Amino acid sequence: MPTAPHATFLRPVLPHDLGIEVVERKGVGHPDTLADSIAELASIRYSEYCLREFGAILHHNLDKVAVLGGRARFGDTDGTYDRPVRVIFGGRISTSFAGRTIPVREILEDAAAEQLRTALPGFEHITWQAQHETTDSSKFESWFAPHGLQDLPERPTAFSNDTAFLVGTAPRTTAETVALLTEAWFRQQPWAGSDIKALVIRDEHALTVTVCVPAVAGHLASNAEFEDAVSDAARELTTQLLKRLPGPVTVVCNTRNNRTGPLSSQYFTLSGSAIDYGEDGLVGRGNARSGLITPGQQAGNEALFGKNPAYHVGKVGGWLVDKASRSLAEQFGPCRIAVMWRNGSPYPEPASLDITATHLVPAGDELVRDVLCRTDWVPDLVDNQHYLPRVLPVPELLAELDPPTLS
Repeated sequence: MPTAPHATFLRPVLPHDLGIEVVERKGVGHPDTLADSIAELASIRYSEYCLREFGAILHHNLDKVAVLGGRARFGDTDGTYDRPVRVIFGGRISTSFAGRTIPVREILEDAAAEQLRTALPGFEHITWQAQHETTDSSKFESWFAPHGLQDLPERPTAFSNDTAFLVGTAPRTTAETVALLTEAWFRQQPWAGSDIKALVIRDEHALTVTVCVPAVAGHLASNAEFEDAVSDAARELTTQLLKRLPGPVTVVCNTRNNRTGPLSSQYFTLSGSAIDYGEDGLVGRGNARSGLITPGQQAGNEALFGKNPAYHVGKVGGWLVDKASRSLAEQFGPCRIAVMWRNGSPYPEPASLDITATHLVPAGDELVRDVLCRTDWVPDLVDNQHYLPRVLPVPELLAELDPPTLS
């Protein structure tokens, strides 16, 4: 197998090794995360249809989704929509195969409805509509209108469709886990919406968590009740973190809220999201593949949501480097894998490969290259919905923070 020109082991500069680390999580109801998740689920549902009907995933890239906020008119503790949320589908997609029309609009709209219903606890309170701006334009006549499987050149061996730089890291840092846990912790509260944003700063062993969490209509009667509910949940989360972490923990919530005025004057929503206020979301503006925004991690140059899971380097390459970093971390501890592919390159033949690890990794290069030879990504990306944004279980995240036990 041809090899990359070099596979270097860089001097460790990982977030685990830094004195200060900053991590952000935009929750599943954040407009940007809604755009990411609708694009991803639309690609998954389209891929499922193609695999079922044609035996292969047809060319598509649905990574140009926008979610434009609606408008709610609020009373003291309720409200109604008078302008709908708009989901705008962009990108390019195959609309036929061997002369057979594919129900693209129905597939995309069903995916959007499914994801909005899943992500928004107050979905029944909103109105929404879809706008279709996808195209099947290409300089290659059969690219988005294939006559048969022979018009899918990535079969049977996928190759990178672009030049791209992808980075995978493992395991999650403490700050990363806490950011995910913060969303999950508040999301389990019956009164909480899903547009939860958490910012975690770790200064050595001290953690400061700033969280913004909305109330959702139908559960609270006053602003004072909202403040008490938020404070109780924050105190319980702080207790759980102090049990598991070596340093001080501070959890600060809803920094603009106060106990005066009507409930609707605070971070109060009908849907559970700021889309009620006209806030918009776009694919690629929020969380990375990890579900987090991590300035301390080296960044790649791809947003994968909605991209073709059969061959697109932004998705396949991301999956490969994530698998490689996890495999390496299981044996050798914290690491970062950075890979560059050139347009047209087979995935086992990257143009460059850099490995950053806290500990010496004598067989790391070989292990990573073995992972880059894997070809089983489609079942994980489509059937398992590997990158579809979701709230992780609280017990799972708490277990990540538990101190290791001596055997």
